[in-house]
This record gives sequence, structure tokens and C-alpha cells, in this order.
Amino acid sequence: MYKGIYVAMTGAMLRDQELDNVANNLANANTTGYKRTSFSARLYPLLEGKTSQPNAIYPDSSAMTSYGQYSMDTTQGEVRETRNPLDLALVGDGYFAVQSKDKTYYTRNGSFSLSKESFLVDASGQQILNTSNKPIYITGSTIQITGDGTIFADGNEAGKLKLVKLDPASIQHIGSSMLSGTETGASDAKIHQGSLEMSNVNPIKEMVGIINASRNFEAAQTVIKNFDTLAEKTVTEIARV
Repeated sequence: MYKGIYVAMTGAMLRDQELDNVANNLANANTTGYKRTSFSARLYPLLEGKTSQPNAIYPDSSAMTSYGQYSMDTTQGEVRETRNPLDLALVGDGYFAVQSKDKTYYTRNGSFSLSKESFLVDASGQQILNTSNKPIYITGSTIQITGDGTIFADGNEAGKLKLVKLDPASIQHIGSSMLSGTETGASDAKIHQGSLEMSNVNPIKEMVGIINASRNFEAAQTVIKNFDTLAEKTVTEIARV
């Protein structure tokens, strides 16, 4: 009986995580370059010992446990023309490299601009890196960027954007469209100057996901309540005997 409550409670916690994930996708439906995440869960019955899954809901369980994991949907988002020469859309598997203090992060959000010091930066003021892992310095009134990321300012080459591939299993959202991950080599993705890649979130599908997760959460709550009522009745009957 109490094992049943435990299983139902675990399920409710997983559905709560699923709701948080869908809500985050919806919140970033209009975030440039954002990649949606999906949530999946599994139930593991344990005959003896403890689970070896590091992200288990109850890592010390010796009966059964569930754990959920997130995965990223890296499919291409819509490429929308802006005609801003510093707006860059990636088409293909690849990411821009961004310097954030002493760390390098990655993004598909190519909404860039020039800082007061003439460095190429993102919307947060973080510097974009070239193939030598150095900030990109640009001076000139006419900026052209080729498909492979080579930058020309007034006809003079000003560097080349670093475009990388990431190990899919290592990619994690840091916030908004910023990612962390392990580089696996240079990317052959193509750059479209004067365009931006939109989020690949489908709001209608995410709303359906919220409805399904909410129903499953409510079902788990009902099961917990029923088990609790049954346990109370059992205790009462035993007391009478």
C-alpha cells in the first residue's frame, strides 16, 4: 500500500518536472535561436541495492525509483530576414562561440552588434570569438560576412567567426539561447547575413503538452489520495479488531 503511494508520488514529481520544462519552452517561444527541450522519465524496479542513476528522484531508494532526463531538439528554426548586416543566421549544425568572463559558451542567436570599443558582441555585451579564440575587432562602415563566417569591413578582412559542432549529449541550456557543451570540431554550417534564426518551439504542441502533463499530475494526486484513504480505513479496521 505504502509502496503504491510512493510510486504515485514519484510520478507526480516527474509530471511536475515535465510541466516546468514545457513552461520554459513556451516562455522562450520568441527567443531568437532557442532550441526546445523535451522531458522523458522511466521507472526502475530495484530487486536489491540502490539505484546507480545519478538523477533519480529518490537516489537512496532500495525498492523502486524513477528518474527523468532532458534532451534538446536541435532542428532548424525558421530563418527570418532582418536586413541588419550584424544579424547572422546559422543554417546547418553549428554554434557561435561567445566569451563570458573566463568561459566559452555557445549560441545560435546571431543578433550581434558592435560595442563602443568596436568589438562584435551579443545582446548581453559578451564578445564573439574568432577561429583563434580571440574577440573580433571591426572598424569600417560597410560590413560583409560570407557564408563561411569570414568578415570584411570596407573590403578589408577583419577575421573569421568561430563556428563549432557540439557533442549532443553534452549540451545544456545556460539561460535563454545560451548553451554550454563540449566542442567536437569545426562546423560547416552556413551563415546568412541580414537574417536571424527563430526559436524552434511550436506553441500549439507545447500547450498540448501542458494539458497532458496536468492531467497526469492530477491522476497521480488522485491515486495518492485513494491510497491514503485506504490506509486510514485499514488502520481503523485493525484497531476495531
